[in-house]
Parts: sequence; C-alpha cells; structure tokens
Amino acid sequence: MSEDHLDNETSVSASLTETGIEAKARSRTISSLDRLCGSIIDVISAPVEGVANRRRAKTAGEVQIIEAVAEYGVEQLHLDPNFARRAVEKHYGKLFSAQENTDAVAREALEHLRIDPPTEQESREGSDELSEAFLDRLEFYARSASTDELRERWGRVLAAEIRKPGNFSAKVLRVVDELDAQTARIFEEICTHRLDDALPKVLVGELGFSVETSLTTAGLIIEPGFGQLRQFGSTTDNNGKELWFCGFDEMAVAIPATVELPRALDLDSSHAITRSEDHPAIPCYVLTDVGKAIASILPLDEADVAASLAK
Repeated sequence: MSEDHLDNETSVSASLTETGIEAKARSRTISSLDRLCGSIIDVISAPVEGVANRRRAKTAGEVQIIEAVAEYGVEQLHLDPNFARRAVEKHYGKLFSAQENTDAVAREALEHLRIDPPTEQESREGSDELSEAFLDRLEFYARSASTDELRERWGRVLAAEIRKPGNFSAKVLRVVDELDAQTARIFEEICTHRLDDALPKVLVGELGFSVETSLTTAGLIIEPGFGQLRQFGSTTDNNGKELWFCGFDEMAVAIPATVELPRALDLDSSHAITRSEDHPAIPCYVLTDVGKAIASILPLDEADVAASLAK
C-alpha cells in the first residue's frame, strides 16, 4: 500500500503544532525540511526512534545501493569488480555522509524551534516558504557539518531564518562558516550582554587587544577606535518628570535628568555612563550588521540585560 502524502503532511503539521510552531512559521518549517531532507516524516520521527535501529537500517540500505551500482558498473562498463566497488563506495559514501549531516542540521533546527518557538507575530508574518537562494546556501554548508558543533550552529541559523525570513544574507552565512571555534565562543559569551546592536562596556568589560582584533577581523564588531557611545535623548514621564532616555530596540533605560553627569568624557568600562555633548551616554562596543544577524541565533534575555544595565 502506498503512503498517503496528505496523511503524512497532516501528521507532520500536527507534530509541529505540538512544539508551538504555528501558521506561516509552520509552513516555512515543513517546506524547508522537505527541501533539505526529502522526507520530513523521517526527520521529525528520527529523534524518537532507537539509535541502533536507525544505524542498522541506514547501513543495510547503503550496502544494497553500493552493491547494486557496483554490479551495474561491472556489467555495463566491463570494469574490474574491485575497482568498481571502490569507486562506488567512495562516491556514494560522500553522498550518504552529506545527507546525514544535512538531516542532523534539520533536527537541530527543530530542537531549537521546540525550545524557543516563534512568537505569535513571527508565526503569522512573512512568506510561507524560505527563499531558494537561502536554502541552496544553507544546504551547501550543512552537507559539510560533520561535527556536533557545526550541526548545532547551522541548526540555529535555520531555526532563526524560519522565525524571521530574510535575516541571513550570503555574506552573513559566509561569516558563520568562517568563524573559528574560539572566536565563536568569545562572541557568544559577550552577546549575553547584548542590547540590540550595543554591548555596554560596564557589563562586557574591557576587551583585550587580541579579542578586539579577532572580532573586528571576523566582521562581528565595528572597529572600537577610541571608543563608541550610545547617547541618551531627553523625554518626560507621565507625570511630567524630565528624564534622560536611551532606547535599545524593544528595551530602554532611563535616568532622572537631575543626575550629576561626569565632568569629562570617560570611556572606561567601569563607568556605566559618561558625558557626551551635555548628554549622558553609555560606553559600548557596537555590532556590525553581520554581527547583529549572527547574534540573533544566540539565546538572550534582553529584559535581564536591561535590568543589569539600569542597576
């Protein structure tokens, strides 16, 4: 009896709904997995199957394919049997490995979406499918993701793109691919103190020269030079009280306009604020557009960071 494609699609859709993935985000997930893996049923069900059973089935299937193709090569091309087998094993071994890596990246993406599902707004906005250009580039990198670290990295990228399509350009993906493990670890650590594209120095601390060089060379932060500032503006609260106000995307910090500002510009990381053109300002490092996009795949509690900065 042949499989009913509609039944499979319904089953997959139900499985994704249980993880909190709804509407357009669910459609993007299904179409992406189908494009990358071919069998979305296998990818979604694989984590709950026995590892030993999967390995036995995978090995048996690969052996059958290799034997069949090698036999065809001997018969049709009159090749030496040992040569034919070696050639086929090498060729199909690479194909099997590439697909295994891609499937692993897809499973990582599903796990990230399960832990941190798209918001209601993300689930209903954007297109129903990810762009072919993005999926082509992601597949190219995913096929070579042979380590847990690389699979987890690209799984995060796919999950982030499903949440918010269009965030990962070819340039961003290239930088993700070229990041060495040490720079990636440092970047992930400092981004736990991120507010939008700013890294307040009072929270991050003073980065050493070698760290600054690594991050700027990788294209993740803007060259610090003599220092960068996020300047406050002025506003009033509901009671008419004057405030200095500094916004960071969805978060902000405010201080009374009566606060005594430092007398001179000071970019030392031990100071939360400094003076800039008679306004308070926050000494910080600033992410590039590429750095901000990559930072979006990292876990972050912006409310907690804003509270720490306010304190």
